[in-house]
Amino acid sequence: MIKSKRTIYAIIFLFSGVMLIYSSFTVSNVNAEIPKHAPDYSAVTLEGKPVSLSDLNGKVVLINVWATWCEPCREEMPDLQRLQNEFVDDEFVVVGVSIDEKGSLENMKKFLQSQNIMYTVWHDPDDKFQYAFRTIGVPESTLISKEGLILHQWKGAFEPMSEDTISRVDSALNNIKFESDGSENILDADLGVTLVVAFGAGLLSFLSPCVLPLIPVYASFLTGLSVKDLSQKHNTTLQKHRLTTMRRGLMFVLGFSVVFIVLGSTVGYAGSIFLDASIWIERIGGVVLIALGLHLIGLFKIPWLERQLKFDLSKRTSGKAGTFFVGMAFGAGWTPCIGPILAGILTIAASSSSISTGALLLSVYSAGLAIPFLLSAFALDRFLIFFDRIKSKMVWIERISGLLLIGVGILLLTGSMTLLSDFSNFFMSN
Repeated sequence: MIKSKRTIYAIIFLFSGVMLIYSSFTVSNVNAEIPKHAPDYSAVTLEGKPVSLSDLNGKVVLINVWATWCEPCREEMPDLQRLQNEFVDDEFVVVGVSIDEKGSLENMKKFLQSQNIMYTVWHDPDDKFQYAFRTIGVPESTLISKEGLILHQWKGAFEPMSEDTISRVDSALNNIKFESDGSENILDADLGVTLVVAFGAGLLSFLSPCVLPLIPVYASFLTGLSVKDLSQKHNTTLQKHRLTTMRRGLMFVLGFSVVFIVLGSTVGYAGSIFLDASIWIERIGGVVLIALGLHLIGLFKIPWLERQLKFDLSKRTSGKAGTFFVGMAFGAGWTPCIGPILAGILTIAASSSSISTGALLLSVYSAGLAIPFLLSAFALDRFLIFFDRIKSKMVWIERISGLLLIGVGILLLTGSMTLLSDFSNFFMSN
């Protein structure tokens, strides 16, 4: 009776998760076709006069947030001026919003004069821009139509004089829907870098002290063979079980992937509900990640992260359904090592305020954990050789994971996540 109840609960959980993920992607596609209205953001001119975006109704606006201390901001400003000159006779306005602190007005004016920046510049020392446009750093830019609709947003530095940007502005001026030439990735640069981080987090979870040593146990569970038999290179019985290992292994990783993806969708949905508090979600999440990173490094220990659910695999069915539900149990209960790293990806998913982004991040995280798991279970003899070489270094893997969590936590806490994209662009260009 108890076992059947657990099965029913697992099926309900699975069904709910699938529906949540399905609805997340369908809602996301609808919203992508319906541009949102830009907020009626207000600031002041360099002369101290109050201004707002509503004053520019009827014009295409490219609003760019910057600061004198921001190197990428300074680098793109000359091209923003060239873009303004390109459409000088049209109803197009470039607006630069400085978030430099109060008292820096004279330095700002001197800087703008030295760079021959003539386009419109506003001042927002309280950085109300980040709450209005949900930015996570500087620079960021937004293209707004004559009707006040957000047409496109650039997270981080971009190329104002690129063919793509000029085409977007030209389409907005002529009220023509912009058609991408296909050269642009579906994922923007920031999300692309974040996906790499998510996949790397999955790999680190696999290499953690609470997963890597138990790979032989799980491989034995999947095949029904002993660890001794699995470790023999020329075992004919083992060769016959390769296909079974992969089939059951896929069901196992599907089980824990479903749990992780549902978690990602859930926190993304929660972030979308508390959209106005997205900045606080990022900041608080940054503090949490730093604490979890310090836990992994070993500077202090968080007791509840030292607990885990225990599974007696010998008493569970080795059928497909059995491996799937054990995978779900693995995803739901294995908190040490996986917990802090997983929390890092969940925090980023929550700060995205997007259900689909949350599901995507956790899908990539699951892939980072699942791919080496399947390869290791399939070739356990080689895995045991690899494990024998790496086991003495596992404490350093845990510490490296902690340092990465602290790094991402600092970026979230300071609103500087775009630095990941800037670093990636710099690395790729060199």
